[in-house]
Amino acid sequence: MRFECALPKHWWPVLSLATLSLVSCVVEELYENDKCKLHTGEEGICRRASGCAWLRPALRAHEITYQQLVNCGFERDEPIICCRTADGPTKSNRVGVRASVKACATYDGKRSQLSYHIVGGSEIDSGEVPFIGALGYRAENGPSGDGAAYTWACGSSLITPRFLVTAAHCNSTPYGVPLVVRMGTGNLLSPPHPDDVQDRPIKNIIVHPKYKTSQKYDDIALLEVANQFMFDSVLQPTCLHVEDSDLDAATMLHAAGWGFTGDIYSPEALLRTNLSTVPVEECNKAYVTFKARIKDGIRPSQYCARGSQQLVGGVPLYSDTCEGDSGGPLYYVAGGEDAPKYYLLGVTSFGAGCGSSNPSVYTRISYYMDWIESHVWPPSTQDVEDVA
Repeated sequence: MRFECALPKHWWPVLSLATLSLVSCVVEELYENDKCKLHTGEEGICRRASGCAWLRPALRAHEITYQQLVNCGFERDEPIICCRTADGPTKSNRVGVRASVKACATYDGKRSQLSYHIVGGSEIDSGEVPFIGALGYRAENGPSGDGAAYTWACGSSLITPRFLVTAAHCNSTPYGVPLVVRMGTGNLLSPPHPDDVQDRPIKNIIVHPKYKTSQKYDDIALLEVANQFMFDSVLQPTCLHVEDSDLDAATMLHAAGWGFTGDIYSPEALLRTNLSTVPVEECNKAYVTFKARIKDGIRPSQYCARGSQQLVGGVPLYSDTCEGDSGGPLYYVAGGEDAPKYYLLGVTSFGAGCGSSNPSVYTRISYYMDWIESHVWPPSTQDVEDVA
């Protein structure tokens, strides 16, 4: 790694620099992922400028000036800066292999148990999304009216035997807060294989501290269940996508849930749609009229994706995620059919309406990795949670 103090000129517009200011020099050579000190004295992590999700919003919000940026060095011509973590000074600043990555590796031996098969239609079996869970709310607060114990209104993704990820707004609904997570079935009302169904009461709800119901940012929460889920052929956890950069547009993404398809609510059918990445610049243009709820536009903490266009009754509609899919996964599949590996890329947050040409917006998992790990794999318990 080449070590200098000044940023190359071609990086000034990339970082949206309005002046010819230089970042601060450092007194020792640091490398990517090394710990570093911000100008405030708090700990950060050395990251490439293009991979520091905090940088652009911080400059726009005048949280930091150009002169205050601390330079760790360069990788070829790209500056490596001291990047603040998602939660500021309380972030865990891990160096080396993440606990979540270690956990993902421990699940590999279990994946051969999965019965993985792609179905041509949109309705699928629960084993095809083995980490998805439905959130149950007290029925009298919901629209079911059929004597059911719960109203199913949001999705979630299992990341350990005891923890799931969902959207923060799923904990402030007209139905109240979620009480239970159901996994192991695509039909929530009449499971065809009752022995596969696992229900777990929710013990603890951890909403991201920066989430505000009046806005669309930091829309992420963790759910801790009272008893571990047991892994089997239709129930497995997902790995977490930890890289900050967008996936290539050619990479097939998936979203799944029991939500609204047009005007029809489908708690009896787990649905999946195929999507592709939409660049943040294009996504921002699509949501230019939504400034009241996303005053800073689409942030690096968010991810945009859109489905393909289809003609329905002569009307062009796009496959996407809808209201009832809130909190559900945006994911991709790696590995072969014998041992598929699922990676959670985002959490369904909001969209412009079912079938709209506008992209759907997801909370980007990689942006919140330190916050997630601080609760799921805290530093005091570095050994990852045992696989059930």
